[in-house]
Amino acid sequence: MAGVAQVVGLVAAVVPALVRAGRKGAAMGKASRDKGARGERELVRLLQPCVPEGWTVRRAMAYEPGHDLRVVDETGNVAPGGWAIEGKRYGDFDVGEVMRGPSARWLDWWRQTLRQADQVGRAPMLCTRGDRRPWWVWTHEALGGAAVHIELTIDGRTVCGTLLEDVLHEVHSGRG
Repeated sequence: MAGVAQVVGLVAAVVPALVRAGRKGAAMGKASRDKGARGERELVRLLQPCVPEGWTVRRAMAYEPGHDLRVVDETGNVAPGGWAIEGKRYGDFDVGEVMRGPSARWLDWWRQTLRQADQVGRAPMLCTRGDRRPWWVWTHEALGGAAVHIELTIDGRTVCGTLLEDVLHEVHSGRG
């Protein structure tokens, strides 16, 4: 009987902590997904004015694997060629982690972007942003004639990092 009481006492002590930990993990996962979705919606709003009339930028549907954003026509057909756009919105991201290394996290994002772009035969574009920081665009080429702010060599290829704001300014002023 004492053994049963000990087990019940142990379960009573451990289970609430496990439940709290599970809830915290689920909440953080949802918060992270929500932040990512907000970042994708923000990118859609920023990039939409850059596509030709009759085309739209939209988030990937749940059944569409791969990159986050698509450029599609009125009927939902994805534009031929173009970009495979991946968005990463993390509170603690700072462009310094690219300039100092780049970090393992950023390299993972870039390699994910490359894999997804290769799967659909498009050029890779990674957009990154941290809290209260600007969006950065990472591609194999400088965009829109904007001055390249960062140029790296990764796995033998050049990767250019440009402030999205500069790219948008070039496009809107007709120079991109």
